Amino acid sequence: MKLVNSSEFTNVFNHKKRLSSPNIYLYYCPNEINTNRVGFVVPKRVEKLAVKRNYMRRSLREIFKKFSLIKLKQNYDFVISVKKAFYKKDFKNLNNQVEALLLKLVK
Repeated sequence: MKLVNSSEFTNVFNHKKRLSSPNIYLYYCPNEINTNRVGFVVPKRVEKLAVKRNYMRRSLREIFKKFSLIKLKQNYDFVISVKKAFYKKDFKNLNNQVEALLLKLVK
């Protein structure tokens, strides 16, 4: 599932729990729903072209699908915010970053 409206994003940002890697921030907040939800933020200041911003969102969505099988102690709302642009050659590195952040959250 994904976060849809701005109030859901605001709720996650206001919870003030964040993990960081070189390319992304992972904001998280526990939820009462029986599933994890995720939203993506790619600001224009990181990448001006919409095509590249959409590529970043699609890449993160695919990576997150792989790691959705990781069993967390409770369900969370996640907002993944890009802080540094990445492209096709960085996909493997980004995959490792997301995995490391989710494993930190499990511990």
